[in-house]
Amino acid sequence: MAIDTSVYERQRRGIEDDYSTKAATNAYSRFLSQQRGDRSIADYTRDYRRKAPNLTAAYGRKGLAGGGVQSGVYGRAMQNYVGDYQQQLSRTYADQATEQRQYDLSDAQLTASRDKALSDMEVDKAKEIALAASYLTALKPTFGGS
Repeated sequence: MAIDTSVYERQRRGIEDDYSTKAATNAYSRFLSQQRGDRSIADYTRDYRRKAPNLTAAYGRKGLAGGGVQSGVYGRAMQNYVGDYQQQLSRTYADQATEQRQYDLSDAQLTASRDKALSDMEVDKAKEIALAASYLTALKPTFGGS
């Protein structure tokens, strides 16, 4: 019984090709996600910096800030404004980190799936070789072997 191991080589290449395609897609998706997150943070920070002077000016027009005047209303409004900014920025960073971890998990799952498929293929190949060896061993007495 001849064993055609080229079947297993084709299987192995198919498994590796599938893994490479999915890993590349995952890596590119991760890159795009990182870019979107960075852009979102940059936009939010820019908007915050642009709005701060308008907020200060609005309290100045009301006579609650500026020229040595620092009202409690203005101070509290600024604390809220800065606190909200920090909170939102922290959430955005946390969301971005969570999304990146999801891509890491996906990569780990792809690797595990590939490794299992390759392992299963090697087991099938070993079984076929062992079966062929047992057939040859069974035929050995027929050809004068012991």
